[in-house]
Amino acid sequence: MTCQRLCRNATGVALIVLILTASAMAEWKAANPEVAAAAKEPKIASVLEAVNAIDMALIKDDHAAFAAFLAKDLVVNNPQNSVSIRGATGQRNTSGLISYSSYVRSIEYAGMLGEMVLLMGDERVVPKGDSPLSGKEVRRRFTDVWKMEGGHWVLIARQATIVAP
Repeated sequence: MTCQRLCRNATGVALIVLILTASAMAEWKAANPEVAAAAKEPKIASVLEAVNAIDMALIKDDHAAFAAFLAKDLVVNNPQNSVSIRGATGQRNTSGLISYSSYVRSIEYAGMLGEMVLLMGDERVVPKGDSPLSGKEVRRRFTDVWKMEGGHWVLIARQATIVAP
């Protein structure tokens, strides 16, 4: 059915609006030429693929996929101003406290830290669920450290701080 036919009635217009607003999004972008160049290095490129996958897991509420990207010894300094380890972080996800309809990262630094990959920058998320911030864009500064574990990249350390509008 074409948009013109759908838009002829109120139900069709509502359906179009619902389709356009329901699209979930997860993406990262290089904030500068240095990050764009670093993204071509194979280890960093692999981590950026993992970043896309973990962010999409958060949007799709795929708790198992999210947990698969968490290192056994993960530590997070989270935006709620507390520290959580792997188990608590996974629980926050399964309970809906870490759940977004949109997740966009602007990566300002991507580089190797020994055998690990360090990412830093700005992210904008739209929480969903029962959060007081649900449906509102939240801007945060982040630092992520990824390591190879069991043949795939996992998040070992994360810091995220909400930036006042």
